[in-house]
Amino acid sequence: MKILFAMLLLAGSFLATPAAANVSCDGAATLVCTDSALRALNEDLGAREALLKAAAMHPAFRSELAEANEDWEAAIEDCAASANAAACYGKRLTQRIAVFDLLKRLFAGPHLPQSAVEACSARGAASNACYDGLFAAADTVYAITARAFQTSLAAVNIQTPTAPDGGTQASTAEEAFRAWRTAECAALSQSPMIEQGEAGGVIACQIDLTWRELSGLAALLGRQPHWSERIPDYAPRIRACLDRGRDDDVDLRVVDIFMSEDGEVIRLMGSRGRYDCSALAGTISSFAATQGRSVRPGEGEAAFIPVQGLRPPEQVLAAKAGCYETQAVIVAEARLSGWVAVSHCE
Repeated sequence: MKILFAMLLLAGSFLATPAAANVSCDGAATLVCTDSALRALNEDLGAREALLKAAAMHPAFRSELAEANEDWEAAIEDCAASANAAACYGKRLTQRIAVFDLLKRLFAGPHLPQSAVEACSARGAASNACYDGLFAAADTVYAITARAFQTSLAAVNIQTPTAPDGGTQASTAEEAFRAWRTAECAALSQSPMIEQGEAGGVIACQIDLTWRELSGLAALLGRQPHWSERIPDYAPRIRACLDRGRDDDVDLRVVDIFMSEDGEVIRLMGSRGRYDCSALAGTISSFAATQGRSVRPGEGEAAFIPVQGLRPPEQVLAAKAGCYETQAVIVAEARLSGWVAVSHCE
């Protein structure tokens, strides 16, 4: 059923454009546009939206996202009449950034963290606030995704290992999943195998289950693998770029792979700076220091760190080591081995 539905979904165009997520400042004099802190948040939200526009997703999802953006636009406009408009705008923008950060990770990559507890620990944020923020964003994104997926209640029951408790009373797929999620996490919290008072508790469990469900639905809604999930495909080019780059720098790692006007670019970072490399198979076509200081949205959220003697990836990543979840990768035919590190931090 999943395969059939995926084929039907992918038959549509991926190019529909949703309503804007951030506040337009073209000719506007709203507080969001005139206050430097609020404008920075608004631009941050816009950057995440820009990445999503290039991501593969079904028109049904873009349509649901556009409707969600329209509802959010109405909500943020209410801040103008608030007694503390700046605080209201700041809260709404921060909440929407969390939603779009999750959407960006879901559809543009890299993959979501495996554990909400590890994600909150890595960010160093206050635990309760971090869990509440992650859960609110996950639940909002789930609602958008579930509506776009448009499955029957029966299909949702098939996807989950156990029929959701309360499923017979649920009238929508959203309700069915939430009922199952609540029951599953409540049961796990009472299990003798789970340490009582464990970090995150029930809410972390619900975040993890929602992330897992979202990852499956996103694949059916058109999500393509992020470059960090396709290291074997890029291995010959990465190997060539690393070999060339060592003439100029040390501690090199791949921090981004993206399309430019001149073709696909592998961006490296070393101890002296950043470099852009283009290669066809194992042959370098160009290698140069990155122009400008600006960092591409999403750059560095994932990295490929090649094996460098006996040094672990944490030593290469230095101060940010605690932010990353690492996984070993070996591509023997390309003589490439190392670790993919995905950031939990903002």
